[in-house]
Amino acid sequence: MTAADFRGPLDLVDYDESWPARFTYYRDELADVLGDVALRIEHIGSTAVPGLAAKNVVDILIVVRDEGATELYLPQVESTGLLLNYRDAAATWSFFRPATGPRNRHIHITSKGSSHERVQLLFVDFLRYHSLAADAYAALKRRLAVRFPDNREAYTGAKTEFIVDMLDRAEQWAAETGWTLDER
Repeated sequence: MTAADFRGPLDLVDYDESWPARFTYYRDELADVLGDVALRIEHIGSTAVPGLAAKNVVDILIVVRDEGATELYLPQVESTGLLLNYRDAAATWSFFRPATGPRNRHIHITSKGSSHERVQLLFVDFLRYHSLAADAYAALKRRLAVRFPDNREAYTGAKTEFIVDMLDRAEQWAAETGWTLDER
């Protein structure tokens, strides 16, 4: 396993109507190999927000009882052509991407009830319900893609302040609306 790889050009594209169908295909494939180990399989990231520009990579969150019990999911996920790229045991988060070929999907695995599960799903839901926030995020992403066309790490880092601000707003929205992981 290596550290997360940020190499390669940053190709930001307009929203693609095929992203939900691609997610469904990948979700079904993962559900078949994981069975009951997967408690939840969700479409996350920018491709999960209608109208939002994104890299042409479908991000998928898989929630398991214990991310640390890799023997329960690692062989199954790798059987779909994905490779464990990064694991942060302290954050109970594992990251997979295709072993070969184009980066068409990224898989994030985390433990049920982890902060990673909450943050990923809350951010997506907040952007889905707040078009002005999604539009501002899209504009920022486009500016940063021009500024950092070959530096994914700098691109990702430059989004951090905006994302932290949006997560603060999302937490306020969750408190006001009663949003919870179980009721989404």
